[in-house]
Amino acid sequence: MLSTMLFAPPWWVAFLLMALCAGLAYLGRLLSWDGAIAAVLCGTIIYGDGGARAILPLLAFFLSASLLSKWAKPKARLHSVALGAKGERRDAVQVLANGGVPTLIALYFHFYARHHLPAYRLEAVQLLFLSSIAAVNADTWATEIGTFFGVKPRSLRNWQPVAPGISGAISWPGTLGGLLGAIFIPLVSWPLWHLNVAEFVLVTWAGFMGCGIDSLLGASLQAQYRDAITGRETERPRSADGQPNAKIRGWRWVTNDVVNFFAACGAVLCAYYLIRAAAPLFPPY
Repeated sequence: MLSTMLFAPPWWVAFLLMALCAGLAYLGRLLSWDGAIAAVLCGTIIYGDGGARAILPLLAFFLSASLLSKWAKPKARLHSVALGAKGERRDAVQVLANGGVPTLIALYFHFYARHHLPAYRLEAVQLLFLSSIAAVNADTWATEIGTFFGVKPRSLRNWQPVAPGISGAISWPGTLGGLLGAIFIPLVSWPLWHLNVAEFVLVTWAGFMGCGIDSLLGASLQAQYRDAITGRETERPRSADGQPNAKIRGWRWVTNDVVNFFAACGAVLCAYYLIRAAAPLFPPY
């Protein structure tokens, strides 16, 4: 793998291209207006710092997640809306929850790593960047594929069957979808990143672990409520008519977006410790 991010354009070019992409996504009903602004911010930092090589996996995540959401819409969206999902347009909080960790890594790379770290450690930082995107992609694929097939998942809290789309539950289609989502990011990045087999496996494993961390946090810390109208479990603190929903577990500030952000952080930690543990495969770590 190359030790530096190559072909980074001037920052103003990166901004214009990301604004164009975000504008098209807004017109295509993939982003809300504030989501488009957040996407321009994250995209400009990542593309301006790392060029095509850095923006490729992020675009692959966004496009694949959006297309998968459209494909799964007849069933998956029905479940997600009933359970409290925000809708098909990604807002700023969702964009930052999924793109915030790779953006922070890109900033760290720009302001510190490239000036103070040796080449082999720069490669490690870039693997952490790729792992964070693999994690959010794996989680998105797991959710969409799992809810589409309608197989009742089992809660990680008590292993009891729950409705599709409930946070903190897993099913075999969702688990398979998460694995495929984790594989997809290093696979689509391979032409520009030139990953070897060990690096490919590392990113896939870290992304899949991040998806698992998401489920664990969803089952333990994420706030869940009982809808005041329907009586169903939901992530919304208020019902459709504005009535407050009764909290049944979790911490109020731990929303699905917070869980997504921490899952990406968890994937980065998994990749970091695997690099240190498997040093012979990544000389001279």
